[in-house]
Amino acid sequence: MKEYVLNYLSGLENGYGVCGIIDRRGRIYPLSSDTKVISTLFENIVRQAVVAYTATAGLVLIDADKQNYYPDFTLATGPEDARKIAVDVKTTYRQASGDAFSSTLGSYTSFLRNDRKNIMFPYSEYGEHWIVGFVYNRTAMPASAANRIYSTGDLSEIPTPFDEVEVFVQEKWRIAGDRAGSGNTTNIGSISGRLTDFQQGNGVFQSESEFLAYWRNYGRTASERERLYRNIDEFRVMYQC
Repeated sequence: MKEYVLNYLSGLENGYGVCGIIDRRGRIYPLSSDTKVISTLFENIVRQAVVAYTATAGLVLIDADKQNYYPDFTLATGPEDARKIAVDVKTTYRQASGDAFSSTLGSYTSFLRNDRKNIMFPYSEYGEHWIVGFVYNRTAMPASAANRIYSTGDLSEIPTPFDEVEVFVQEKWRIAGDRAGSGNTTNIGSISGRLTDFQQGNGVFQSESEFLAYWRNYGRTASERERLYRNIDEFRVMYQC
């Protein structure tokens, strides 16, 4: 799956030139710099790659039927498949090409601890968990250009809120860090690194089982973490790994 999706997306390299939303009258509204808008765009691009893969692998694509359920896409031979593949799309930005970046990798208090919470199928029915990650540079958009409505004859003039898009495909546990991401929320934080770190899976965990044990027991509050463990080194001392 990894190589297929990467090869599919490589055909779009430097060509993620989606520049707006078009209505039936041919009016084009430029994309905003809102990260949710850009994330949805890349998710739709990945969907096409995954659909193409399932056609060659004898699998079907099952979309999450509720908003914010994990994962974005489930690949399986059918609903009864006990080795389903989870594919989640993550998007983040950096200040300049080559800079380090990080992301969040989903909650550590939902389906990791409750097999059926906020997930399309029970977590125990998934055999693989993949992240398709996009990283881009933000670009400044002059208000005069961003607030204008364009026509199909103006495509070259429409500004985009991103450029220098790069992509990686990696198993989740291989890029997970040992600290929560995004402030006070209960999200798993990724490693902080450059693109090659994510491509190579230079995470902090030695195995998927260690990743699961760590995040299933990670404290929800600072006081809990102080009592249990705050990082992978303290975890290994506690469990004598």
